[in-house]
Formats: sequence, C-alpha cells, structure tokens
Amino acid sequence: MAVLTRIADFIALLMYRLAGVLIIFMMLVVVADVAARALFAVTAGGLDLTFVGGIELVKFSLLFSMLFAFPHAVDKGQIVVDLFTQQMDETRLRFFTGGYTICFGFLGGALCWRFFEAAHSATQTGELTQDLLLPLSNIYYVAALALAMLAARGLLAGQATLFQQPQPGSHQDDIVKEAHS
Repeated sequence: MAVLTRIADFIALLMYRLAGVLIIFMMLVVVADVAARALFAVTAGGLDLTFVGGIELVKFSLLFSMLFAFPHAVDKGQIVVDLFTQQMDETRLRFFTGGYTICFGFLGGALCWRFFEAAHSATQTGELTQDLLLPLSNIYYVAALALAMLAARGLLAGQATLFQQPQPGSHQDDIVKEAHS
C-alpha cells in the first residue's frame, strides 16, 4: 500500500505542476487576446492579429488546471471549522479528517464516472468544440483521468489518516497539533 501511495503522490505532484503551467498558459492567452483586440481597435481594423479559439483555450486551461491540482491538494488545507474541532481529541479529529478526505475520494470517483460516460457519448456522436473543433471526447477522457487520480488520492490519503498515526511534519500532524493548542 505504501508503494501505491508513493506512486499516487508522485503522479499527483506532476499533475499539480502541470496545473501551474496551464495557469501561466491561460494568462498568456488572455494577454495575447486582449493585446490583439486592442491593436485591431487602434488601427481601425488595419492590423488584424486576433485569433479564433482564445475563449476555448482559456476555458479548457482553467478546467484542467483545477482538475490537475485537486489530487495533490485533496489532503492539504481543507477548511475545518475550529468551533467544532477545537474540543476533539486526537483520535476523533483524525477520524473526522480522514472521513472527509475519503468523501472527496468518492466525489472524485463519481465525477470520473460521469465524465467517462460523457466521453463515451461524445465519441459516439462525434461532438466537437465550437471554435477549435477539438473532439470533446478527448477532453472528457482527460478530465475523467484527472478525477480518477483525485479519487485514488482521496481514498489513499483518507485511509492513511484514519488507520495510521500522522507522520511527523505531515499536514495531518499539523492539524492535530493545532487542535490541541
């Protein structure tokens, strides 16, 4: 199980870094699109550097940056209301933290299943995006894979939190220390 957890953690970290690259790409597309439109307006249409598909590039970059960041972040920094957790002992707090992390894993699994079904349907119908004419099935399959990784990480991290002592220096260890201070 430890090897599986390390592999999932490594893949999630790579996806997290890719999410950062996608955010930078998204910002560059927005800047290029705005600059091209401004140049078009200033030259009264004399210089047309505008491009088709900028909105779709931003939309899908945002989608994938979020989906790729979720698996790495699923066990880090969830919102915990201190009003409810400040009186919990270590065991109960670990159960609470592990429980909602496992719930995120189940949510990722359910969303993965729905995206996989959507991808299958889009494959059968040949649906394409409006501007760039990209097959929607490929986009849905990538989203399903990212959500499968969220499911795996949520279940593995939640299980580790529930049934094992938190490792020193881990986020769960910080939660336990914070709850008792």
